[in-house]
Amino acid sequence: MKAYFIKLNLVEETEDNVVTVNAVNISTIRRMNYNDVVQTMVMMIGGERFGVTDTPEELMEQIEREMSKEPAY
Repeated sequence: MKAYFIKLNLVEETEDNVVTVNAVNISTIRRMNYNDVVQTMVMMIGGERFGVTDTPEELMEQIEREMSKEPAY
């Protein structure tokens, strides 16, 4: 299976506010208003959810840019 890794800038607090995911495993990207903050919700295959600061358009650009590269296996 091919892997296309992108970094998501998280709204939630983690050590560095970033998580790296395989773009192929993203099932849904949705813009929503949560706690009076507009954010993007990224749903992964398997049920994981990430609230991110990037807009859906920015995420799609990242995914397209990564998928134009040579895949990791």
